[in-house]
Amino acid sequence: MTVSPSKAVMSSIPEPVWLPPQPPSTIPINIYRAHINRKFGVHLRNSHELHQWSVTQPHDFWIDLWSYVGLIPDLPSGISQAYDPEIPITEVPRFFKNAKINYAENVLTQPHVDPRSTALIGLREGGDLDGEKWSWIDLRENVRKLRSSLLRSRFKEGDRVAALISTSLWSVAVFLAVASIGAIFTSIAPDLGEEGCISRLKQVTPLILFVDSHVTYKGRQSSNHAKILKIVDKLEVKPQVIIIPTAQVEHDDFLTLSGFLSRSLTCDKLEFARVSFSAPLYILYSSGTSGPPKCLVHQHGAIIQHKKIAKLHNSLKPGEVVFQYSSTSWVLWNIMIGHLSAGTTLVLYGGSPTWPSPQAMLKIVEHHRVCYWGASPKYLQELESTRCTPKEQYDLSSLRMVQSGGSHLAAEQYDWFYRVFPTHIHLTSVTGGTDLVTSWIATDPAGPSYAGEIQLMALGHDMDVVHPVTGESIKDSGASGELICRKPFPSMPIFMWGDEGNGKYKAAYFDRFNFPCWTQHDWASFNPLTCGATIHGRSDGVLNPQGIRFGSAEIYSITEAPPFLDTISATLCIGRKRAKKDMDESVFLFVVMRPGYSLTNDLLDQLKKAIRIGLSARHVPRYIFQVDEIPMTLNGKKVETLVKQVICTGELPKQMSSTVVNPKCLDQYVKFYFIESRTSKL
Repeated sequence: MTVSPSKAVMSSIPEPVWLPPQPPSTIPINIYRAHINRKFGVHLRNSHELHQWSVTQPHDFWIDLWSYVGLIPDLPSGISQAYDPEIPITEVPRFFKNAKINYAENVLTQPHVDPRSTALIGLREGGDLDGEKWSWIDLRENVRKLRSSLLRSRFKEGDRVAALISTSLWSVAVFLAVASIGAIFTSIAPDLGEEGCISRLKQVTPLILFVDSHVTYKGRQSSNHAKILKIVDKLEVKPQVIIIPTAQVEHDDFLTLSGFLSRSLTCDKLEFARVSFSAPLYILYSSGTSGPPKCLVHQHGAIIQHKKIAKLHNSLKPGEVVFQYSSTSWVLWNIMIGHLSAGTTLVLYGGSPTWPSPQAMLKIVEHHRVCYWGASPKYLQELESTRCTPKEQYDLSSLRMVQSGGSHLAAEQYDWFYRVFPTHIHLTSVTGGTDLVTSWIATDPAGPSYAGEIQLMALGHDMDVVHPVTGESIKDSGASGELICRKPFPSMPIFMWGDEGNGKYKAAYFDRFNFPCWTQHDWASFNPLTCGATIHGRSDGVLNPQGIRFGSAEIYSITEAPPFLDTISATLCIGRKRAKKDMDESVFLFVVMRPGYSLTNDLLDQLKKAIRIGLSARHVPRYIFQVDEIPMTLNGKKVETLVKQVICTGELPKQMSSTVVNPKCLDQYVKFYFIESRTSKL
C-alpha cells in the first residue's frame, strides 16, 4: 500500500493568500502567547510553537486557560493537574474533578458589556431585514422567565428538555435556561422527518418538548401540528409540548410559550446551578448513515473550549457581530452560542441560506455590520455560481473573518474569494465535529493563510497523522493518513446515552489502533513547509485504486471548481470493490448537471484532463456517470458511504439514517454494481 504525499511537500512554499493586516501586538492570540512566555519563562515565537507548548505541557495550559479566558468561578486553589495523567485518553479521564461550573452563567455574565447593548438579532426567511433584537437585559430576563417556569413545572438537574425549533432567539434562551438549572438540553431542526425525530427523542425521553408552530424554508411555510401529533403518539414517555408561535396558531392542543411563561414568578431570580465540570449539558446526535443515531452527551466544561476558540482562535471581542448560518441540528449552532460568551452579538437566521438567492446572506452581513461570518463551502460555491462581485455590490468594511466548516474548502475557492471579496478579510477553514463540539484544527489570526489549508492545530489538541496499517506517525513527512488525537481534551463526550459499558463509544473512537488515541476517521495530511493541514475526506471513504490512497476532497477540488461550476451542480467520488468479483478498486465519479446541461463526451474529456493535470493520471476515475441526485444529509453533506455500499453490493441499505434527506435517490445507483464496461456516460 502506498500513502500518497501531498502536492505541497513536492514543491516550494506557496505564496500566502492572506496575511494579518493589524499590528502583531494587537492580535489576541499573540497577546496570549506573550502572557505564556512571561508566566512560564519560555520563548514561543509564533502560534505553532504556542500549540506545541500547549500539548507538551497540557496541565499548565488548561489550568492557565481557565483564568485567562475568565471562567466563573475561579478554580479551587491547589489544582496542579487538569486531569489524571495516569488515565489514558481511551478511558475518558475527567477534567477538573473538584471544580464547579455552569455553562449558562459563563455566557450570561458579561461585566464588560453594556447590558443595554444588543445580544441577539433574530431573522427569519422572508422577514424584515431588521429582525427582532434582544438586549442583554432582554436575554437575561427571558432566560429567567423560562428557568422559573421550568422550576415551577418541577424540573430538576438531570432532566431532559428537547427543542424541535429553528435557529432563533428562543432557541438560545431555552438552551440557556435549561443549562442554568443543570438539566440536559437537546435540539433538532424542525425540517427533520418524523422518524428521525422519533429515533432521537425515544432514546433520551425528554419531559418537555418545545416546538416551532411552523417551519419556513425556500419560500414555503408549513405547519408542524400534524407532525407533532404523530411524534408524540410514537413516544412511550409523553413529553409536555410547548408551542412557540412562528405564524398564526390554529390549534389549541398544546400549551403555547406565553402560557408556559405565565408559570414564572417574579420572585425567582436568575441563578445558576454550579455543577461538576463533567456534568451533562446537552445531547448531540451522530449523523450516521445507518441505524439509529448515537446520542453524544457533552459536558458543561465544553465552555473552556468555546471561550478558547472565540477569544484566541477567532479574536472575537465584546460587541462584535457574529453571523453563523446553522440549523439547531448542527454542532455549529452549539459553538455559535459559545461565541456569545465572548460578549458578541449573534445574528440568528432561520430558513434557507440560498433563498431567494445566495446573495440574501450578503445583505444580512452588510445590514448588520457583521464582523465574523460562518458559511459552508457548499454555500460559497453557490454564491460563486451567481457570478456576483460582493466587494463591488455590498459594504463589507465591517467583515474581518469568513470561516468555513463542515467540509473541505478547496484551494480554488480561496482564489475565487480573494478575487471578489475585499482582501483584508480573513478566509479561514476549520475542521472538528459533533463528537468533540469544537475544532481539531482551527484558525490562526496571527499567521499566514495558504489556499486549501487549515492554518493551526487548535490549542491543547495533540493531533497527529498516522499510517493506516502500522499506526506509525507520518505527519512530518507530509503523507496522508489517519487523523488522531493522542491526549485527552475537555470536550470529549462524557458518554453516549444508553451505551451501557461504553462499548459503542470505545468502538467509535478508540479501537482503531493498538495504542491509546482518539481516531477521528478523517484522512488528513500536514504540510511541513507551511504547518497547514488538509482534510482529504473521511478515512472510511478513502479511495484506493492500485494501492494508491487519496481522498475524495482532492477530486472535488477539481470537479466543483471553475471551469465546471457553470455546468456541474455537484459530484460524488467513491470506490467500488465487489466481493468475489474485483481484485482491485475502481473509482467512480457521479455528476449532477445543472438544468439545461448534460454530460457530453467533450465535458468528460475536460474532467479527465483537469484531474490528470491538477492531480495525476492515477487520480482519474475509471468511470464517470451522470446521475439525477446525490444523497445528502440535512446539513448539506454528501453521503459517500451509502452509495459505496450500494454499488459494492448491488443492494439498498437495510437501515437508513433519517438525516439523509433524499434516500430514494439511492435506487438509481444499484445498476452501477453491474457496470463492467469502461463506457463512462449514460
